[in-house]
Amino acid sequence: MLLFPSSKGLKRVVIIGGGFGGIELARRLNDKMYQVILIDKNNYHTFQPLLYQVATGGLEPDSIAYPIRKIFSGRKHFIFRMAEVQSVDHTKKLIGTNIGTINYDILVIATGSTTNFFGNAEFEKNAMSLKSVTDALDLRSLILQNFEKLLTVESTEEKEKYHNIVIVGGGPTGVEIAGAMAELKKHVLPHDYPELNINDLVIHLVESSKVILSSMAGKSSAKAKIFLEHLGVKLWLNSAVASYKDQCVFFKNGESIPCNTLIWTAGVKGNIVTGFDESVITRSNRMKVDTFNRLTGYDSIYIIGDLAAMPNNGNDAHPMVAPVAIQQAKMLARNLNLEDSRSWKKFRYNDAGSMATIGRNKAVAEISGIKLQGILAWFVWMFVHLMSIVGFRNRLVVLVNWIWSYFSYDRAIRLIIRPFTRKNG
Repeated sequence: MLLFPSSKGLKRVVIIGGGFGGIELARRLNDKMYQVILIDKNNYHTFQPLLYQVATGGLEPDSIAYPIRKIFSGRKHFIFRMAEVQSVDHTKKLIGTNIGTINYDILVIATGSTTNFFGNAEFEKNAMSLKSVTDALDLRSLILQNFEKLLTVESTEEKEKYHNIVIVGGGPTGVEIAGAMAELKKHVLPHDYPELNINDLVIHLVESSKVILSSMAGKSSAKAKIFLEHLGVKLWLNSAVASYKDQCVFFKNGESIPCNTLIWTAGVKGNIVTGFDESVITRSNRMKVDTFNRLTGYDSIYIIGDLAAMPNNGNDAHPMVAPVAIQQAKMLARNLNLEDSRSWKKFRYNDAGSMATIGRNKAVAEISGIKLQGILAWFVWMFVHLMSIVGFRNRLVVLVNWIWSYFSYDRAIRLIIRPFTRKNG
């Protein structure tokens, strides 16, 4: 039985995914032309770039999450359903979900990406990822639980496992969480745990290439390295991890680090929806599209954001970042809102730059060819992220938290509300 048999005489666009791309597209589609049905497994939109601050106690999750229904309050022909998509039947134009079947005229898949463990079951089972609010809360709980545990551990060998935090992946997420953890160690933990020697805590950042932030210019990468080292982060460059056994990370060169907390930020892959031919799926689990974001070989199906593998100036695809998803959503909405498809424009990515923060007054930014470092880059980073958050209330809460943390050197949100338990017990 169909969940929504009538579209009130309008074409029905079903959007799977309430991330940056899905939300932007739904906002811009003509309400007089389309009935829009948005599906997501959560009833909120998450501002993922600040998940690491939730994980390290700087922000509460409700400051970076916003109710999807509130975003579209007042939209006449908009429907939201919290559901998980199980299959797509493109021949009948039907979507199977855990709450029922939905038919569509146009389908847009914007399911984003998920953590890529590159087929290593040990890391997938034991490492902490950072792709959702749940992940961030689990990581926060684990970190705090480990310090509570340290107060009772007597064995030197056992203590060493809790003293080491290993972050795998030297991209923006890895660098930002390493910097946040270093500041937590320096300014907060000594006051919470005076019985412990916080200097024994070592934050390790592991990167398989020779540099961190490899997507940025050499000058920015080098400055980020200096910032991290100044904060006391131990860098393992040109070091590839091999396995994780008995709470110990093993490297391919034979070295190892005993650790209870392993954070994986080393890669992402497309979050595929089942029901499509394997020929349209790339090695990175993305789906091949043309320059209009139309899925190759399929009519009326479009892919935007991280999942879309569109050729980009000789590269396999565009980078898996929020600006790409937003720009693709804007262009697709512009095209769909035109009655004559002959006036459609091809997508062309405008890369405004990239940035990463390493801690208080420490950041690197590359914007329209201009390279910034230090406090100026830090203020630019804060402004861009603050203005990108959905909802005035959320912006205000984040700003107040940032101001408080800046002047007090404190992160007040250090609560173990939901204790974390590993999957393997």
